[in-house]
Amino acid sequence: MNLAEVVRGKVYVDVNVFYMYLRPDPVYLPTIRAFLGRMAQGEIKVYTSVLAMDELFYRLFLARVKDIYGRNPLSVLREDTSGAIARCGAEIEVALRRLAGLPHLQLEAVVEDDFPQMLANITAFGLLPRDALHVAVMQRLGLSEITTDDTDFDRVIWLQRHWLFNAPASVS
Repeated sequence: MNLAEVVRGKVYVDVNVFYMYLRPDPVYLPTIRAFLGRMAQGEIKVYTSVLAMDELFYRLFLARVKDIYGRNPLSVLREDTSGAIARCGAEIEVALRRLAGLPHLQLEAVVEDDFPQMLANITAFGLLPRDALHVAVMQRLGLSEITTDDTDFDRVIWLQRHWLFNAPASVS
């Protein structure tokens, strides 16, 4: 189901939706804003994890370093990690704190019991560890819907994926 069609219920949000909101793509921003608006009104209960916030910070940080320094962000970090953090980190921190403070957005921890489930998910669904851990958090929370453009989640047969532009093969 396309993200624009999600109007009620509980859904886990993967990092790429938040990334496209904070580094706006003019094509998809209206859909994301409408989705987050439905969340803020309480029509949709959104869950994400500290793991997603970690990924989001890092991806935003790399993009901002590239914007400011005009070169490969990993090269910049190898040369001056603390300087790059001092120059770019505060604005990302503010953005993530605001995002995490939105109404009806539940930020969930990754807990010790998620680890064995992550290992099982890697094997069962052919997922990379980080995606398998997102699925483990969802399993613990009893969630079966995710908003993401990552098609790897399509291999989780019980999971319904809501997308912006990267529809499942069975839909395209």
